[in-house]
Amino acid sequence: MQFRPTVRVLGLIALAALIANAVVDAPGRAIEIQNLPRPVTPSDRLKEGGRQVNLYDMLRVGLKAKTKADFEYIAEVVAKVDQGKLPRDMVESSFLYARYRYRTHPGSHQLRPMVYFQPSLTARAKSIGVILEGSVL
Repeated sequence: MQFRPTVRVLGLIALAALIANAVVDAPGRAIEIQNLPRPVTPSDRLKEGGRQVNLYDMLRVGLKAKTKADFEYIAEVVAKVDQGKLPRDMVESSFLYARYRYRTHPGSHQLRPMVYFQPSLTARAKSIGVILEGSVL
């Protein structure tokens, strides 16, 4: 009875060796492990060469912008940030709030994060004296 499990284990080891041999020894058919690209690492805001997504793309994709008004609002927000009138931290925190609200509240899956972002950022910007033209408030 102990003979069968031993044969099964030896068979699995032999199969693993064949697969490993095929990956390493067949340069035309398999990807060499040494030449694989390194995984993407998270960006570091303090590091010059860190990988970052620009603000426009982050808002466009993260807020699921669809309409022309959405894109115009996002472009206006990015312009205000570039001019230094609107703090980027305020935009990012409103962005994170909108995505959190979209994910966690019942029934919000029918809407888009943009629905929560626009009024939130408009109200916060108004409190520091910045008026956003395309806002609903």
